[in-house]
Amino acid sequence: MIFYKTKDTISKIKEIIDKEEKGLYLRFGDGDVNLANGNSDSLQSANELVKVEMSQAFAINDKNVLRSLPLHCKEYGLEEGMFPGNHECDKGWADRLLSKVKPFWGGEFGDIYSPVALHFLATVDVKSTIEFLNYMKSKSPVAIIGNENIPSEIISKIFGETCTHIKTPPQNSFSSIDRVESEFKNIYKEGEYNIIITAMGCSGRVLQKRLYNNHDNIFVFDFGSLMDALCGWNTRAWIELTNFDKDKILEKIK
Repeated sequence: MIFYKTKDTISKIKEIIDKEEKGLYLRFGDGDVNLANGNSDSLQSANELVKVEMSQAFAINDKNVLRSLPLHCKEYGLEEGMFPGNHECDKGWADRLLSKVKPFWGGEFGDIYSPVALHFLATVDVKSTIEFLNYMKSKSPVAIIGNENIPSEIISKIFGETCTHIKTPPQNSFSSIDRVESEFKNIYKEGEYNIIITAMGCSGRVLQKRLYNNHDNIFVFDFGSLMDALCGWNTRAWIELTNFDKDKILEKIK
């Protein structure tokens, strides 16, 4: 198993996008494991279809599919600035997660990427974060698929005015996944490279799997809880524990 730290994860994402190759950045965690086992997550109720499709998402193993797990302990990939509540875990917790994930992984673990790449860097390396956000904005993402409460001005600021917001409910977003997939088909640019941002919790992994299977010329990037932080929503421990300053980032995005 090779675990890639946060900056290496970001570098790999940029490498794929620069080549305009098809790919995914899948951010798996214990909530996704719960759903794959038929149990509910805090923001998504369990059902049989979620169970089946989440297990399928875990198993995607193509060249540019970056599957990530939160293994930030000193034995696998702890980074300076991480601490309990801010992404650090112990080896026992990480090993238990790996054992739960293994039945769905479809073989040896191989390459595993950091699921907190962007939002951790936003707390310890603001310059790199702003550079990456400006990079993504320069690539003109075709859509952000996520929480209906994300303010339009935040979307325009981060992703540009041409980025379409396909809205999902704040909870149980799987209930809207068929409608979301249909809306995306209407804006998908055939023959062009489409970058899509997801910010819809665990159900986003299922949507990423569907989009990847049904479209070419796409890269789907799961934005993670940095979106909540930039919206001013205190939804994760790291946001409060690091005294996250959203304006410090928003004001520097070109």
